[in-house]
Amino acid sequence: MPDRTPTSTAPRAGSVSGKLRAMVWLIVLPTLLLSVIAGMAVFHTERRAAVAAATETAEALSLVTDREMAVRTALLQALSVSPSLAEGRLAQFHGEATRLVAGTPRTIVLTAPDGRQLLNTRVAWGQPLPPAAAFPGGVDARRRLIVSNLYVGPVDRRPSFAVRVPVTVAGEPMFLGLGSPVSEMQQIFRQQPLPTGWLGVVLDGQGAVIARTREPERRVGQRATGDMLDALARADRGVVDLRTLDGEPVFTAFSRAPDSGWVVLIGLSQAELAKSAWAAFAMMLALSLVFIVLALVLARRMSRAIAEPLRRLRKDAIRLGGGGTLEEVRSGIDEIDIVQRALAVASRERAGSEQRLREEVDTAVAQTRNAQQTALRSQKLEALGRLTGGIAHDFNNLLQTMTTGLQLARRLSSDPRADSALDACQRATSKAAQLTRQLLAFGRQQVGHETVIDLRRQLPELMALASGAVGSAVEVTLAIDEALWPVRTDPVQLELAVLNLALNARDAMQGRGTLTVSAHNRVLAEGDPVGLAPELQPGEYVAIAVRDTGDGMTQEQMERAFEPFFTTKPVGQGTGLGLAQVYALARSAGGTAGIVSKIGLGTEVTLWLPRSHGRMEDAASPVPAGPVTERRHAGTVLLVEDEPSVRELTAQALEERGFTVKTAPSADHALDQLRAGLSADVVLTDIVMPGARSGVDLVRTLKVLKPTLPVVLASGHPVRIEEAPNVPLVPKPYDIDGLAAVLAEAMNPTREGLTPASAAP
Repeated sequence: MPDRTPTSTAPRAGSVSGKLRAMVWLIVLPTLLLSVIAGMAVFHTERRAAVAAATETAEALSLVTDREMAVRTALLQALSVSPSLAEGRLAQFHGEATRLVAGTPRTIVLTAPDGRQLLNTRVAWGQPLPPAAAFPGGVDARRRLIVSNLYVGPVDRRPSFAVRVPVTVAGEPMFLGLGSPVSEMQQIFRQQPLPTGWLGVVLDGQGAVIARTREPERRVGQRATGDMLDALARADRGVVDLRTLDGEPVFTAFSRAPDSGWVVLIGLSQAELAKSAWAAFAMMLALSLVFIVLALVLARRMSRAIAEPLRRLRKDAIRLGGGGTLEEVRSGIDEIDIVQRALAVASRERAGSEQRLREEVDTAVAQTRNAQQTALRSQKLEALGRLTGGIAHDFNNLLQTMTTGLQLARRLSSDPRADSALDACQRATSKAAQLTRQLLAFGRQQVGHETVIDLRRQLPELMALASGAVGSAVEVTLAIDEALWPVRTDPVQLELAVLNLALNARDAMQGRGTLTVSAHNRVLAEGDPVGLAPELQPGEYVAIAVRDTGDGMTQEQMERAFEPFFTTKPVGQGTGLGLAQVYALARSAGGTAGIVSKIGLGTEVTLWLPRSHGRMEDAASPVPAGPVTERRHAGTVLLVEDEPSVRELTAQALEERGFTVKTAPSADHALDQLRAGLSADVVLTDIVMPGARSGVDLVRTLKVLKPTLPVVLASGHPVRIEEAPNVPLVPKPYDIDGLAAVLAEAMNPTREGLTPASAAP
């Protein structure tokens, strides 16, 4: 028996094992390097994104800070027109100011130019007054608002701040100030909650802490760090790397409010910022190490399996390299057979992989083309929505001029043939007004118009539209009570809500299943358990339920379903605003929305709308033909309208109906006239106008300046008026007779004249 040469267990550099290990390292090392580079890239990308978000947040909150100061300044300006203040009757004015801030921690102070306090609502009239403390260092003349820095109130000993406005008292220049505790500024962070781990701080003009998201009671009054003060001295906004008062290293974005000079800081913890990036980096590094270990083990096993020269495999290797397919051929040597079989399998797999790769590339190209076309359609619809909204707004003003002009022409014309032509024009303008409402609804910019709706007629019409939207593979059924109650809501928004629910159901069922829409009367008594809507008050409701047979939702998804921008759909297939719009509609109508779902059994969303006892509007309101009996009115109307043609024709038409009309092109001009002594019985104002104040701002100011003066709003622009919910709204284009009736109803009935037009001189 021949002697066998002993072999060394350590791999040599020229052995198969050594070469395989070298090859593995050549593959693994670049992968490891790319893992490190990718981890660092993730870290820097997340930090830049977080810092950019913090900068935007700081700038936004600085504007919110200015708004808080502007609200207090507006209150003082409204109080400054008090006759008792202007005439120097300070005892009477002390009572007025005290009543204004009664029940609040705020203080109204009147000071002389030398700083002496002449009046303080914290001190009874006639009692000695403490020295002024709010403006010891003067004011910053560069700022539009006069705002103090932090000071300790001389009476209540609280950390406070103040705003003031110049006033004239008995011919002498003085200052009227409003002091507030700094704790009121904490509402900035309550109203605008910051993400977890962020630190928010508000500083006064000298760098003292006014409000803070962490330990505000402990840190109020402390000055910012020296590095932060140096940064504020160099620029009004920016990002610095420093430590907080707690000693925590942070990236700090800061922005100085332009009108008050106060500063908002947003701090991002460096440790929290780096945590996610380091976690991703560690995961990639761990996977790389696992890959290295597995590759080395595989290389060692392969080297053990190759014990003989690979000369006989040369031809197969060359053929495989040329793209050919190999057949399995036994050579009688196990090692060679294993390698040859592996080469044969590899050749077949490569051929199959190439085929699959070609198919995947074709599929990816088709999907990319479809995605591009979908995005293009979405952009076109969005642009068309903005265009139609803008056109409809401008067209409403033109229609208002035409409508008023036609009504004036009817009054001035005595030719029956002209009446026929005017009737045709009036019908055309009515159709045009309906068209603008449709355009505004398409652009999602329509002024909210609530009306009493007959759901027995509305829902079947809507279901016909929904059936076409969800597709023929979805079976749509409708079940409603025969004596279904009417509801009061915006019909356009209701249609949009039901369509949103139908489309969501279609997506949940993947385009195939059963969609059931039902509407039933429900009476909720005290203590009646309603699982879908536990917050509803007892009363009569109409429950509109949309149920599908889709995949259902988890408990966590149900809890967040009505949150804006929350969606379980892939990126690009949903905005997360559909259910939020449904909930907003239900809440605005005085009801609510609820959701019940089970995995695998489907989902049911229910809208609870209060029953309405109002009269349902007719589907169409034809323009009356022939002469009509008009009512004469009396009283002075202050018309605030920026469009000259609308202003002139509306004033003329109202004067034809007995009103005395005074006009103003803006809210500022209207306030100037009222302050100058103009006596008006009612104010009719447009909402969107040039200048510093809108129509809603004018309503707020008049509530303070002239609380008994009624106001009527008019608008053809897509704006929201939640800020003035109790003010009558007349949508443009409006009918003059209808407008006159609204104005007469808004005025004091004792000032209204009710003389028929036929009896007028």
